[in-house]
Amino acid sequence: MPIRAKITVPYFFLALLLAVGAGFLISNIVFDTLDERFKNQLAEVGLLSSELMVKEEDRLLESFRLLANAEGISEAISVGDPEGLREITLGVIVNNQIEAIEILDPAGNPLLSMRHKEGGLIEEYEYSTGGNGDLFRSWEFVQKVLQNQEDPLGDKYAGFVQESWGDFFYISGPVFNESNQFVGVILVGSRLQTIATALREKTLGQITFYHFNGQPIVSSFPFMPESLDETTAAAVIGDQNLPSTRTRIVDSQRDITVVALDYTEALAAWEIRGDVDLGIMGAALQKNFFVNPSTLTSVQLGLLISLALFLVIMIGINLANLITRPLLGLVEASQAVAGGDLNVKVDLETNDEINVLAKSFSQMIANLNRSRNDLLEAYDSALMGWSKALELRDKETEGHTQRVTEMAQALAREMGVDGEAMVNIRRGAILHDIGKMGVPDAILHKPGDLGDDEWIVMRKHPAYAYEMLKGLRFLQFALDIPRYHHENWDGKGYPYGLKGDEIPLAARIFSVVDVWDALTSERPYKEKFSAAKSMQIIEEESGSKFDPEVVSAFKRLMRNFLPAEIMEDQVGRSD
Repeated sequence: MPIRAKITVPYFFLALLLAVGAGFLISNIVFDTLDERFKNQLAEVGLLSSELMVKEEDRLLESFRLLANAEGISEAISVGDPEGLREITLGVIVNNQIEAIEILDPAGNPLLSMRHKEGGLIEEYEYSTGGNGDLFRSWEFVQKVLQNQEDPLGDKYAGFVQESWGDFFYISGPVFNESNQFVGVILVGSRLQTIATALREKTLGQITFYHFNGQPIVSSFPFMPESLDETTAAAVIGDQNLPSTRTRIVDSQRDITVVALDYTEALAAWEIRGDVDLGIMGAALQKNFFVNPSTLTSVQLGLLISLALFLVIMIGINLANLITRPLLGLVEASQAVAGGDLNVKVDLETNDEINVLAKSFSQMIANLNRSRNDLLEAYDSALMGWSKALELRDKETEGHTQRVTEMAQALAREMGVDGEAMVNIRRGAILHDIGKMGVPDAILHKPGDLGDDEWIVMRKHPAYAYEMLKGLRFLQFALDIPRYHHENWDGKGYPYGLKGDEIPLAARIFSVVDVWDALTSERPYKEKFSAAKSMQIIEEESGSKFDPEVVSAFKRLMRNFLPAEIMEDQVGRSD
């Protein structure tokens, strides 16, 4: 167990003991009338749901008035022009987010139906013309409009239907022309599921609509709750004689379980304008508890207990930190060294044994770092020796290794490479042609063109390089250049035929600078090309031999090396 834990655990158990005692006291002092509070909140949700249902009805009424008074609507209904009706009404229903309208002629025959596509964009509606007039005429709230009936609230009526296109709540009303003659009926509706979901978002309760027989119609629950028994359903409708809505909601409640969660559901009649009942509406809340401090004493006690817990915990933490902070510094330093960072310094402001340990540790790290640097210097000297040996064997490439190494590092920096990756690029560049040691002199120094069989041998030198170097652990991450620098971006290189990003970035970088140096250097078999000509060749091979991104970075880099007139003519030309 860590030292810090050994110090803080006793304080933790002390704090836990205090918390248990405080919890016992608070449970007896602070919590009261929880069941009553829950019922009251549930009643508030039920009342709010009923009020929001009235607001939805008012919203549909307002949309009906906009449609009924729209310019040209009565004329289009009179002549039976569904296309004209669509053009007149579309903007209104989209702006007001109306999910359905039905337009009927004076006989109740449908002229146009527009219903929002479920799950579609806001302006996506499905249209139909004509249809079964008997269906609409069978709806009581439509019959009253067709018969020009009026009640104390006017000539608008509401109703709920379940049809093939879904469960909808509609407001219906008459349309009159300028001569105040009845010309048709407009129904404006919303999906009942949409209403339930909206009520859920605004009340935080789960809303369900039921038939009079207790069968659920739609619900905001992910699964339908169980049906109401007939006795409960009848009691909810009968409770409308009670003096207040709140009393009715509080008295009409039931416990249900949905998806393994326990809820209490308040039930009330689903009423619309004119005190017409369409069914039953339920609003459910998950069972929970509410804290209600009943006296000033409970608040003060809670504050005192909280303060005591805080002080105990803070004392334990501070004491543990005071003792263990120096040790943590040593632990972090040792972990950094284990990860390969030998530049760690340990500075501790203590006068005890830990300070002596820290100084010894720092000295050990310094010695390790010095030994590592000596070893790396020896490695690099060996690499340069191998490179010189190859140049002595192949005189025509003398100085080539140094040039391409420096240029590869510069191009890698241009592309954002740094740290250990840069070290590996340097080592790989130094050894890029080490595999040619495995190529016979008769092929390597042949003055004329190589034959097919000779080319086969020559093209194996990257593989030779890998076989020569793969056993050296310090070069494991530097082998990409010797092994892959003759691979082409289009997959037509050698020896493996790698393509695109299959080729390591280091090899793609080196491929460009290797060819650049070959082009701009004089060889026994070719003259030295100008910088402009060489840059032109590099650009032409972009996307085939070379990675286009590397070529772009190379052109940016060369702006610092080539004369301005060449850069303007060659490099800048394709940027």
